[in-house]
Amino acid sequence: MTRSYVFVLLAVFGLFFLQLYGENVPYGTLISIALIGFIIVLTVFQLKQKPNH
Repeated sequence: MTRSYVFVLLAVFGLFFLQLYGENVPYGTLISIALIGFIIVLTVFQLKQKPNH
């Protein structure tokens, strides 16, 4: 498992728990948008990498 996959998993879990428990978190919407953007960027980065085969 590469580092990007670990970051995507952490970002997904962070987004999940933010949506579940973060009603009163200041800037919660902004953090959610940033996490979604981070997930998209890392996913595109993973898709652009050449396979090692």
